[in-house]
Amino acid sequence: MKAKLFVITCIVAAITLFGCEGPKYFSVTVFDNQTKKPIDSVLVHVKVKHGKNFQDGYSIQGYTDSTGKFVSSMMLGTGLKPAKFDFFMEYQKPGYINKTEINKTEGRVELEHL
Repeated sequence: MKAKLFVITCIVAAITLFGCEGPKYFSVTVFDNQTKKPIDSVLVHVKVKHGKNFQDGYSIQGYTDSTGKFVSSMMLGTGLKPAKFDFFMEYQKPGYINKTEINKTEGRVELEHL
């Protein structure tokens, strides 16, 4: 009986600890604000902030494709209590003004020329 109780307790603890991690998806399309055409090869850098600090290990980057699309995801662990994360989406491309948006992780993004 004690062995069964121990196994059940371990299973519940594992589900609780590992069940608090989940994926966060990013899907944006970057456009030129004048021509309204998609921009390829824009560097997109995603940084995650929890409270006052950026989180080590929670950063991704990549480039938009020929249709201006950037799609990615990351796993975020929250531990035993819910956590509030802020997502800093930074966009860079030569000839355009760098742009940073906070908590806009999907949709349309427009960049301005220098």
